[in-house]
Amino acid sequence: MNYLKALVLFLLIFFGLIYLSGQNAKQQLMMTLAEQLPQVVNPSLNNAIDESQELSRMSHSLLDDLHDITFLSKLPGDLVASLTVTELNLSKIQLSGSDTLNWLFGNHALYASIDSSVNFNYWLVAFWASAFTAVGLLIDYLFKFIFKLQTNRQKVPIPDQLMTAEDKLSTAIEELRWFDGLKQQGLIKGLTAQQELQLASLKEQQQCWFSIALKQGLNIEQALKAAEADDALCFDLANQQVIIHGVPIRLSKTPLLYYFWYAKRKFEAEPAYLNPPQGKPDHKNGQQLAKLMQQYGGHQKAIRDLDEGLKGKTLDQNRNKIKTELQRVLEGLACDYLFDSERDERTARYRYSLKLPASKLKLGP
Repeated sequence: MNYLKALVLFLLIFFGLIYLSGQNAKQQLMMTLAEQLPQVVNPSLNNAIDESQELSRMSHSLLDDLHDITFLSKLPGDLVASLTVTELNLSKIQLSGSDTLNWLFGNHALYASIDSSVNFNYWLVAFWASAFTAVGLLIDYLFKFIFKLQTNRQKVPIPDQLMTAEDKLSTAIEELRWFDGLKQQGLIKGLTAQQELQLASLKEQQQCWFSIALKQGLNIEQALKAAEADDALCFDLANQQVIIHGVPIRLSKTPLLYYFWYAKRKFEAEPAYLNPPQGKPDHKNGQQLAKLMQQYGGHQKAIRDLDEGLKGKTLDQNRNKIKTELQRVLEGLACDYLFDSERDERTARYRYSLKLPASKLKLGP
């Protein structure tokens, strides 16, 4: 059985290394071409009589120059033996395919599609796969060994029927001790018997929400409701705040409206938003966001900036402000209410969307 586990782990790592190193090589190729093709192609077209004929000629010429590609691997060792560009097509017409690029020439766009093949140093891949397999099996053995030790050291629990009144009192004190710090801070004063029972029944994460709610100015009853509330993000734009898990959090107006815009996209099943390229703002979405800000009383400067188009830098700044303001209140619990990101392989830019599913979003109180 151990041999089978080792074989499966080796094969997973072996093919995983091939896939990752191949993707890494192709990604670096596309990033290099995205930077260099416009510098080579555009000057040549300036003096061309027939742009289409010149693009065809350059496709063949550049293909001959791109047979040997060198790059720096992000993985251990030179797993890729060679990367060969097998086909390069330049065109004024949009091309299909996953490995495509586009850039501006004058008032119109140029397109390039690239096919490439990767050859691997399979002996080196096998070496690293074997090394990682050995490390993985060693870690697995150590975890099992530690778990076995811990299991053997565990004390036999005392049956509830045999616990003395003193034991039960000690256990109850231990369970309630988590909110002693809140009492010392003056956040908890004069609990009723019912409230003490509710606090004793709170789970660990509910205790965190209870503490956060108190620190946000809620009273005991409100904080208990927040602790037991649904995991939801609600926008209360009239009061310039969001309500997360029943806890109201006031945000700066501009980041709040950007946050609302991302939530609205998620709620309406829009795809993750790809940051606009540098120097090319998104005017369509900029106008939509500007109207949203006008509707909800956004700052005039933010609206004027959006009249020039939605910029990637502005989006990044406001996402960072949202993150800072939520972490100030929620600390580690803020993560689930922030953003997922994924890199677009074709453009090397990032897509962003809210982590929280649409079912847990409320666009109004």
